[in-house]
Amino acid sequence: MTNMTNTHDGETRTPEQVAELFAIAGREIEAIEQLTGCVAQLHEVQAAKAQLATLTPAEVRAALEFRRGTIGEAQ
Repeated sequence: MTNMTNTHDGETRTPEQVAELFAIAGREIEAIEQLTGCVAQLHEVQAAKAQLATLTPAEVRAALEFRRGTIGEAQ
């Protein structure tokens, strides 16, 4: 016989379902750490884009030529 628990809204859950809820809730710190890393990466991307917006046409051309040379070497 499987024990069932009653919820406040009248639903019933098995012990396995309740255990799964605990497992999901236990991943909160991991989720926060992942989100923190994503936010840090987003800030880094935004800072790079802001710096790119200040480049002169000559700097952009030089960077594109550099990237073409680097890509050509990799092939």
